[in-house]
Amino acid sequence: MSTARPVALVTGAAGGIGSAVVALLAKQGWAVVGVDLVEQPVTVDSVAWVAGDVRDESTVREALEAAAGLGTLRGLVTATLSEQRGALEDLDRVALAAVFDVQVAAAWSWSTAVVAAARDEASIVHISSVHAQRAGPGMAAYAMGKGALGALVRASAVEWGPRGVRCNAVLPGFVPVPRNRHRWTDTRAAEELLANHPLGRFVTAEDVAQVVAFLLGPDARAVTGVSLPVDGGMLALLPHWA
Repeated sequence: MSTARPVALVTGAAGGIGSAVVALLAKQGWAVVGVDLVEQPVTVDSVAWVAGDVRDESTVREALEAAAGLGTLRGLVTATLSEQRGALEDLDRVALAAVFDVQVAAAWSWSTAVVAAARDEASIVHISSVHAQRAGPGMAAYAMGKGALGALVRASAVEWGPRGVRCNAVLPGFVPVPRNRHRWTDTRAAEELLANHPLGRFVTAEDVAQVVAFLLGPDARAVTGVSLPVDGGMLALLPHWA
């Protein structure tokens, strides 16, 4: 086995969870290739950056080339986001296909590329959501995509396990990040959200990153095919009216 520094690719690396994952992995000794549509937001030692669309094969190739220059490819984290809000009957095929393209097809494409490049062993973690197991009004497309991501996790674990590849997902609940600031900075909205958290606090992007790092690393060597909630207990809570 190579003793070169382990490298992880992180897609959606400029987002709230993605950036937290990049920062923690770099702190733990990984070399990281961050991938996002935007240019590198900050300069961090041991982090290379690829600006591009995760759906483009050229972006995948550029990221793999960057990884080869940093060490031995061992990990992949997909943290890209795509959603189409609206009533179920109002969805159209184009919008639905776009969500699946980013959330599922891209995750599959990057996974197959990493497995081919890593050759002997690798760990893959997809950022899913509690929406993969529960439904909310107006979130059908997002939930369908995350549900399919769970199927990809299981298929990857079964087919690639004999090659030394592990594949898991984390299911964050509500995570306060800049894009949903209007919800957690409003006192009443925040109180309503927290009422669904048995732990009594929000899950942070750093909380999610800690679980991702565990699943990527050797301490989780026997864990594969799992979709692990990181939600402050949201999925465990029985609604008061049930």
